[in-house]
Amino acid sequence: MFWPEFFDIGAVEQMRGVAPERGPYGPRRGARVRRISGWWPSQATSTLFRQIFAAAWEGRRAVSAHPPRATWVSAARRVVVAVLLAPALAGCGSSSDDDLLPPERGEWRRTEAVARYTSENLYDYIDGSAPFVISFGFQSLATADYRRGEEAVTTVDLYDMGSADNAFALFRNMANLEAEPVEVGTEGAGAEARIEFWQGPYYVVVSNPSPEESEHVLALARDVAASLPATQAWPAYLGLLPEADRVPRSEKYLPGSFLGYACLKRTVSARYTCGDAEVTLFACRYDTPQAAAQALDAFKAQLEKKAPTKPLACGDGGFVAEKFILGPLAVFHRSRHLGGIIGYAENAADLLAALDGNLAQR
Repeated sequence: MFWPEFFDIGAVEQMRGVAPERGPYGPRRGARVRRISGWWPSQATSTLFRQIFAAAWEGRRAVSAHPPRATWVSAARRVVVAVLLAPALAGCGSSSDDDLLPPERGEWRRTEAVARYTSENLYDYIDGSAPFVISFGFQSLATADYRRGEEAVTTVDLYDMGSADNAFALFRNMANLEAEPVEVGTEGAGAEARIEFWQGPYYVVVSNPSPEESEHVLALARDVAASLPATQAWPAYLGLLPEADRVPRSEKYLPGSFLGYACLKRTVSARYTCGDAEVTLFACRYDTPQAAAQALDAFKAQLEKKAPTKPLACGDGGFVAEKFILGPLAVFHRSRHLGGIIGYAENAADLLAALDGNLAQR
């Protein structure tokens, strides 16, 4: 990518929240900082800026080595106008940070500008959790601090996950589901002064260090939810699992490795009551039946390194691993899915058959 000499990359890095280090020949890219003081609303805007300046650079190269001054002035004016229009153009068709995290929310006042993170710098904000969050389809994070009177600052983190399916999945894996359900967004959970919920394509965390602020934090969370797009439908992948005997709020989805095995991908799971015990049913999705069969073989090969398995007459074939570390495990292949149960026993045969019936219809 070529940049024209008049474009100060150091200045734009500061706008993006990057503090340029000083090198022997001037500023260079440096460590990112948590908050930004300038405006940089979205990845779309970043792309637009690059397109604008790339076009300006290519246009300059097309001009002779010594263009008339009037030509350069005219070109410079066009570039300046394009840059000034970039925020408006980039915001068309999408909500800006100020729409979702406005300067004022009732009695709440935002204390500083909205900070925005992408997959490139999310680790600066949530450190080691960044790869896990990104794996769910993370698009961007907008975060801001709000203050009510002289009380402690309340932080609102707005994760744009790109779809309701991804937002649900991240919520179910990140939220404290042992806390009481909270009526906020599509689904919420909260303990003390920390509220988590999902709605539409967003996973949201509203938190305050003071437990005494719990009621006010919930009120702020509900105000944020009111500005978000409504959820059109719950994830369709939940339909892979049978509904009977399912433990409420136990459904989870993992896009990557399930149970620590890379061959088990795009997995939806849930706990079920089975007599006096609980078992876990799961279903993995693949692009083709061949890919599902290969995953079953790979999983079986890894387990048989520790203990032998037994054949399972279910679906298009499967196996039982009685010595699995989490309890007896049964896994089978059905079309482009794998289905399984952790805690397998004879009284769980009906649950396994129900799972097979669901996968056969997909």
